[in-house]
Amino acid sequence: VAILYSLQADLFLSRKNDVLTAESLYRKAIEEDPNFIPPFYSLARILLSNNKPEEAILQYQEILKKDPKQAGPHMMIGIIYETGEQFDMAEKHYREALNLNPRFAFAANNLAYILATKSENIQEAMEYANLAKQILPDDPNVMDTLGWIYYRQGLFDFALEELRGASEKLQ
Repeated sequence: VAILYSLQADLFLSRKNDVLTAESLYRKAIEEDPNFIPPFYSLARILLSNNKPEEAILQYQEILKKDPKQAGPHMMIGIIYETGEQFDMAEKHYREALNLNPRFAFAANNLAYILATKSENIQEAMEYANLAKQILPDDPNVMDTLGWIYYRQGLFDFALEELRGASEKLQ
């Protein structure tokens, strides 16, 4: 039954853009089967789009209670905290995502950016940025982060090269 509620909610979102009905159906799906994880993700996305980050975090934490070995919820919680300028909490969750998946390029990139911005450990930031670059060599977000780190290190030629490359990818 939970799957049916979740599918019905997906339809309300995609065909009618009826967010309230979809949210209600996702909640019913969770109520019917709290171990069925997809509605938690969907509900968290709705809550984020409705500017309810604390409630979205709770949904991702519920996913982690059910399956603590998922890196994705930590990544999403990290993004929410970073957006809210709670950088220590964001860093914690990006690190946890990387503990679970050491090649999670997006978590490595975001962690590198935070570390470089805080200037606490620019070398560690460079290591994470290089990891992200190895995995996603043409991603403009990764290039931008690496450029920022080069800039922070005073390596302006390298910074300019990465930032130009990121700019070209975005056009």
